[in-house]
Amino acid sequence: MTPTELTPARANVAQAAVMGLTTVAWYALPDLVRSRAARTVLKTGLLTAGGVGWVLARPQKAAPTGPQGPDAFDEVFEAVRTEPAKSAAVGAAIVGLTTAFSIAGEKAIFRFGEKRRARGATGAHTVPALVLGALGAASAAVPLP
Repeated sequence: MTPTELTPARANVAQAAVMGLTTVAWYALPDLVRSRAARTVLKTGLLTAGGVGWVLARPQKAAPTGPQGPDAFDEVFEAVRTEPAKSAAVGAAIVGLTTAFSIAGEKAIFRFGEKRRARGATGAHTVPALVLGALGAASAAVPLP
């Protein structure tokens, strides 16, 4: 195979497992820990452990050989360099919207589990957490070139 040919991408099972297990633990936590403060501390630990696990499970890639042209990151860096004010505004908007949607989504998922708990469902948060964990694992398993 020549240096310019792409090798077929393979699913990263280790990263998929980290993503799935971290997601299940994150969303099932209210079934195990009722204290909001304790959940906050535990979720901070989950983020740390999940992030470290994600990095450690990352597949090792060979260093590219031959001349490398500009890629998407180079284009973004160039745009930031030439138009910093516009780039900062776009970046702030992206961060703001992402944060708002994340908070709204987290609250909706928690409310869903609490409604299930009020109806007497066993594993009110854990059952949806298993579904979300499977979706997270599947998304992480998708091979990227």
